[in-house]
Amino acid sequence: MPIADLLNKYVDNDYKLFQEKIVRTKYPILGVKIPTLRKIVKDLLKRYSYEDILTNLNNASFEEVMMEGLVIASIKIEYQERIKLINEYLPKIDNWAICDVFCGSLKFVKDNKEEVYLYLNDIINNYTQEYYLRFAIVMFLNYYLDDYYMQDVLKKIITIKSNYYYVKMATSWCLSLGLIKDFDYTINFLKKNKDKIDPWTYNKALQKGIESLKLDKNQKNILRDLKIK
Repeated sequence: MPIADLLNKYVDNDYKLFQEKIVRTKYPILGVKIPTLRKIVKDLLKRYSYEDILTNLNNASFEEVMMEGLVIASIKIEYQERIKLINEYLPKIDNWAICDVFCGSLKFVKDNKEEVYLYLNDIINNYTQEYYLRFAIVMFLNYYLDDYYMQDVLKKIITIKSNYYYVKMATSWCLSLGLIKDFDYTINFLKKNKDKIDPWTYNKALQKGIESLKLDKNQKNILRDLKIK
């Protein structure tokens, strides 16, 4: 299963240069687009066991690491086995792109919401690494900004004390999506907890709301008035 040779067939040098500008990673970037990686993974899973595929992915490139996440997200396995694979995978994540694509691919959450929610809370309570925390927050904003979980999610994410840029960005992104989901609740939440939120993160959340196409002019004016000068 020569995965490196397979990937080399799909290299796009312009995409490689683009990715290198926006992604900071220790892994060499080949320049294979994400839809192509998804297709490769899908085709491999038709011919090989997931164990064999994971064994042949050796972290030789950004794309191979992303493929590992796509395999973990795609296979049909028991909950605890998937969590085991996720735990083994998280230390390999060193950039926002792999993190966010992985989170968006973990559709199994929809059938295991309470269990995964407790798992994500455990990560926030016990880890300080940048991409462990970003993983938890991006999972929250992908799967838990609904009527049942959202209020608890917002309370949880502002307890995270981290100076990592990509953690703060994820927190601001989550708060801004809260504004879109339930503007009145989230705006009151921000007012009440303004002193508990890092000023940069607070302002970035408001700015993302201002830039959103899903909020109206009056709502955006409210956000402008709340920004910390």
